Amino acid sequence: MELQVYNIDGKALKKIQVPDEIYDVEMNGGVLHSVVKAYQANRRQGTHATKTKAMVSGGGKKPFKQKGTGGARQGSTRNPHMPGGGESHGPQPRDYRQYTTKKARQLALRIALSDKARNGRLFVVDDFAIAKYSTKHVLKVMGSLKTAKALLADERKDDVLYKSARNIHGATALLPAELNAENVLRFENLIISETALTTLQQRFEEKKRESL
Repeated sequence: MELQVYNIDGKALKKIQVPDEIYDVEMNGGVLHSVVKAYQANRRQGTHATKTKAMVSGGGKKPFKQKGTGGARQGSTRNPHMPGGGESHGPQPRDYRQYTTKKARQLALRIALSDKARNGRLFVVDDFAIAKYSTKHVLKVMGSLKTAKALLADERKDDVLYKSARNIHGATALLPAELNAENVLRFENLIISETALTTLQQRFEEKKRESL
């Protein structure tokens, strides 16, 4: 498969060959759904809690006498139907984590990247050419590629690109090692540098060797 490489002004420079096994994978909605759902579930803290009848304080004394009040008999103010009583079947702390295999996560990322490439939503730039914090520069790059919302990826040791993009609504920057199916799908477009593209390919090759 071939991808077009642009400069920061949106001018086409050249075409590069990329592996079909990464950028031309058949869509599989089931894999994407299970992996993305697991990413979202694993971020849940699960610390929600309500007090049951046993946890509410008070209620040791019978609220009022058994007969003669004209009302229904009551044995404790801690009962769920009483004001200030415990919660019946309320949420309790739990673990929401879902397990997915490494192969499934890698496949989901390849499917997401392939979907972007097939639909013309994957843009490769030769270099972001940004040396200092500049939101204006990132907006210029996005504008030249006609992308209002995008995920930017570059192999950098500093935070210049990240901090330059974080104030833009619908845009953020990540390292190629941080890319996963969820954040690729969350953004309409993916703008990636050539160096990040190479690093991403090496990441897949390393995972492939580990599985052998």
